[in-house]
Amino acid sequence: MEFKDLIIPTINVNDTKVTISDIRKENLEYIEVGEVLYSVETSKATEEYKADFAGYVVLYVEDMDEVEVGKSAGMIFKSLDDAKAKNEEVQAAKAKAKKLASVNASKKAIAYAEEKGVDITLIKKDGIIKTQDIDEWLKNNG
Repeated sequence: MEFKDLIIPTINVNDTKVTISDIRKENLEYIEVGEVLYSVETSKATEEYKADFAGYVVLYVEDMDEVEVGKSAGMIFKSLDDAKAKNEEVQAAKAKAKKLASVNASKKAIAYAEEKGVDITLIKKDGIIKTQDIDEWLKNNG
């Protein structure tokens, strides 16, 4: 599988995060070498990111998202099939994160539910969901 990981470089030594703006390609759209994909804004400057790899775009970010230096903003794949597979994975992870954000549960309970294969959003409870609530749910529904 040939691809390019869009790791955010250090632009200004004082900036640990950048803002992605002016995204010019949709997910799964083809980009040519030299085309601008997005702009990277720091506290002092804005730089355009020009593709140095041609292929199909899969972005993890949306306009005005902050990304830590050294983290990835997305990938460019030579193969459309590889790009589609990665895009499905990214969209599923975003949907899961959104779903989990709506759940009132401890971090430990979320990790425990994952380990036990339980969809924590099915557990209805007033207050914060804890690991014992997951055990109880499993006892009644498992």
